[in-house]
Amino acid sequence: MIQQKSPIFPHGLRQIGGTVVLAIAYYGMAEISRHLASTPQNVTPVWPPDGIAVGAVLLFGNWIGYGVFLGSFLANFWAFRDPTSFLSLVISTLPILLIAIGTTLGTLLGAFLLRKTTNLRYPLERVTDVFKFLILTGMVGPIINATVGVACLALSGKVPWTVYGTVWLTWWISNVSGIFIVSPILLSWGQFIQKNRHPIWQWLSLSSTSEDSENLPHLRHSRVNSHPLKFWLIVESVILMGLVILISKVAFGEGYHLEYMLIPMLIWSAFRLGQPGATLLTFIVAAIAVIATVNGRGGFVTADLNQSLMQLQSFIGVITLTILVLTATIAERTQAETKLRLAFAELARTNETLEVRVQQRTEELNQKNTTLQQTLQTLKRTQLQMLHSEKMSALGQMVAGVAHEINNPVSFINGNLTYLSEYFQSLLRALQIYQQQYPNPPQALHAELDKLELDFLREDMTKILQSMQIGTERISTIVLSLRNFSRLNETGLKAVDIHQGIDSTLVILQNRLQATADRPQIQVIKEYGQLPLIECDAGSLNQVFMNLLSNAIDALEESNQGRSFQDISANPNTIWIQTRQIDTNQVMIMISDNGTGISKEIRSKLFDPFFTTKPVGKGTGLGLFMSYQIVTQKHGGNLSCNSTLGKGTKFVIEIPLKAKRIA
Repeated sequence: MIQQKSPIFPHGLRQIGGTVVLAIAYYGMAEISRHLASTPQNVTPVWPPDGIAVGAVLLFGNWIGYGVFLGSFLANFWAFRDPTSFLSLVISTLPILLIAIGTTLGTLLGAFLLRKTTNLRYPLERVTDVFKFLILTGMVGPIINATVGVACLALSGKVPWTVYGTVWLTWWISNVSGIFIVSPILLSWGQFIQKNRHPIWQWLSLSSTSEDSENLPHLRHSRVNSHPLKFWLIVESVILMGLVILISKVAFGEGYHLEYMLIPMLIWSAFRLGQPGATLLTFIVAAIAVIATVNGRGGFVTADLNQSLMQLQSFIGVITLTILVLTATIAERTQAETKLRLAFAELARTNETLEVRVQQRTEELNQKNTTLQQTLQTLKRTQLQMLHSEKMSALGQMVAGVAHEINNPVSFINGNLTYLSEYFQSLLRALQIYQQQYPNPPQALHAELDKLELDFLREDMTKILQSMQIGTERISTIVLSLRNFSRLNETGLKAVDIHQGIDSTLVILQNRLQATADRPQIQVIKEYGQLPLIECDAGSLNQVFMNLLSNAIDALEESNQGRSFQDISANPNTIWIQTRQIDTNQVMIMISDNGTGISKEIRSKLFDPFFTTKPVGKGTGLGLFMSYQIVTQKHGGNLSCNSTLGKGTKFVIEIPLKAKRIA
């Protein structure tokens, strides 16, 4: 917080100094007025000290009324004292004190009424306030001054009671004229200094003094351009001052009736010099008119002094009223323009702030929308993963149950086939020995043996047993592959042989790889590298192999459409499976085919959920999506696709030797 500097002089001392200065100014102006503007009848048509008193009270407050009292006492003491004796001096002092009191009371009353009606506003900035100033302060206040003053002079015998009304009117008019021409100068210049607090040369640099306070900030930013403007405005002020003095001299000194020529000059000053300059020029014109009139020169001089003074007072009142109303109108217009500019600036700031707030709100909404979309995508992925996990769990349990139920009778059959084969061989050996011992059986037995075709039965029974043995071994292999594929007996991450999972998947898909009536068998070329055991979720990884190999078979079958058996035989359908270790902690599995390939537009959507190019009922769009989630999220690896239309597709799986779960 900025601390204000303490005043150099105490408050009481400053008040005393202000009172003394005002008293001296009041007394000095009174003496100058008597010397320059007194008629041969000792009448002063304009009394500027009252204008000084009113201006000082309005500027500084009622406390300076002591200076008004002291100045009025001094001014009237030297004019109305009776120095013949001490007693007469004391007696003559009493009405002088009453005159000073009346002057002070009139001044304070006018200031009070003006402040009350204008709510302590600057009284010359509005047209209505100007009329309040002229009526309440300029006309009502001097009534007390004139009434008390003339009454005191009449009581003291200095003025006859018969001319009380004439003297009262002259006194009142002189006070009104003084207030009209002097108080506006003090008020306007005091307001200007208080409002701007800038040197006079800065004020003179303004392009239009009616907008002085608004243009001063702009002046700081355009000093280079303001130097020529300063010069021309100073020249304009000098020319205007010279023209006013010249016309006044000609009109009031030479006796030419050119007083009306002063009106355009004063209006010019109102627009170009503002209220301070216009009131100053008005004072100069009034001073020249008063001095010329009381000295018997100018267009207002007539044989009747009162008529001359009335014409002079009318002229002073008209030019004062015109200039004050005009400057107040200009000030009101300037204030309205300033408020309008401020309103537009505030509107612009509001619009800018509103735009910023709208932009911020839009960004917040976009951010929330993005977060919501991410949450929704995460929720969808989680839901799909839960559905897939539940599906795989149910499928695994079903596979395990089927495998268990099949495995038991197959094991029973396979185990008993060995004994059955031994028993059959034993019977054949016993029969052979029987034939050797009894080469000529009875006719009925011989006919029965011929009907049995014993040699054929011996040979065919052996083949049947061998086929049954192969079939049960095949069933056992499939059951083992199913168990290896589902890995239900292994939970979590386990170190497994990845080749075993691929082979188990191929066993399950064997029926789709075999030859059909439309195409030869799909060739599977395995190029396995030397891989260590890989720590992974074997069941879910086998599902990835299943999805990729199934898609490869689908792509090959799609590429066979419109091709003949011979054409396919010449360019057989082939699936390549390659594995190798690419670094110390990374292995790669590539599954490629020579099918139709995938376009670039489709490749960008391959791993999106529910995206599929298969007909309705043949694909859900979850296979590759879940495969990507399993490889990237569950194992911390990467799944990518490279494809060329008409040549084939390659899927590359990269997983670490030890899975790094991301989610």
